[in-house]
Amino acid sequence: MNRIPFNDYSLAGRDTAAAIENGLVEATWYASPVPRDRMRELLERRDGPAIRDALLWFALILGSGFGGFLLWGTWWAVFPFAVYSILYASTSGSRWHESGHGTAFKTDWMNNVLYEVASFMGVKNATRWRWSHARHHSDTIIVGRDPEIAVTRPPKLFSVFLAFVGVSTALIFFGQAFRHCIGLVSREERAFIPESEYGKLILRARIYLLVYASVIGLAVYLHSVLPLMYFVLPSFYGMWLDMFYSDTQHAGLAQNVLDHRLNCRTIYTGAISRFLYWHMNYHLEHHMFPMVPYHNLARLHEAMKADCPKPYNGFLAAWREIIPVLFRQLKDRDYCIQRELPTPGISSGAPPAPHVFTAKGRPVDGWVEVCASSFLRMEEVIRYELRRRSRLHLPSPS
Repeated sequence: MNRIPFNDYSLAGRDTAAAIENGLVEATWYASPVPRDRMRELLERRDGPAIRDALLWFALILGSGFGGFLLWGTWWAVFPFAVYSILYASTSGSRWHESGHGTAFKTDWMNNVLYEVASFMGVKNATRWRWSHARHHSDTIIVGRDPEIAVTRPPKLFSVFLAFVGVSTALIFFGQAFRHCIGLVSREERAFIPESEYGKLILRARIYLLVYASVIGLAVYLHSVLPLMYFVLPSFYGMWLDMFYSDTQHAGLAQNVLDHRLNCRTIYTGAISRFLYWHMNYHLEHHMFPMVPYHNLARLHEAMKADCPKPYNGFLAAWREIIPVLFRQLKDRDYCIQRELPTPGISSGAPPAPHVFTAKGRPVDGWVEVCASSFLRMEEVIRYELRRRSRLHLPSPS
């Protein structure tokens, strides 16, 4: 397997050049063999599960927020606001993530609305993260290419701690927002955000800061911290559960490899965590087949688990493995956890469907040729890449 040195985490440094030279940029990744008919079933998008889960999620947020209002002025308010902050800030992470993939709902406008709302709640510029996440899936944990490597090598443990308590989240968000607000796009962001999207990036930053300024102004006018408890502070002190969940996705695992079984974790967990995390505990499966809706990931796991490393039994089990590795990487940045792989292809005798298609030629009037229309059935989706940019998603024609 190709490996390159782990040095520069910017998207414009020597590691970027090394990744390109080693053939790791938007390369062909390993895909577990899942029969095509089975994959068609798993790719089916439905509105029902996400509507149910989103309504329950918003009801819990509103309920805990109302409880905090009723108990405001007493120490008892700490408890409903603790629940509110976690639901508002931490669990919004998986909501923007899944709706950003366009797979949570079958109806696109529902995905777009939830994506915008959850991105604001999670203090993420919706435009920036749409494109950074596309790159994250195209070049997962490829140093110099992936802008979403949460735990670098050597690990910056104090920064990881600051992320848990919301400090680094606040500094990063406001730093980016003020920069975008005056029209500045960083060199790193220019590596994965198309120039045509800069206007949207800047507009969202200005809207976010206007909302925050309005809430802060209301708090000053009322001489009360209460407005900040709903729309400003929770986005930072309530972020710890998202870090507890999401840092287990890749931390301590291999970098610069083309097999998601080596750089992603699947973790068995209970029903409450699956609801809060929207089934992203099946993270290996999600990265290998990102167009499978979250509510089908458990079924996808069953279809491909014989071809994958053994899942972890709970988040604590994953952290017990991660923490010693992070301390070891302080001295040995090349060290990583080696996942034991089964014999390839034992999960099915059927060959997998093509993993990624390459668009043919340049777009004409907004259309580009990807594959024969007879290849797709109604509501089926595939992945394709266009001019070696971030891989996009193509719904089948209706």
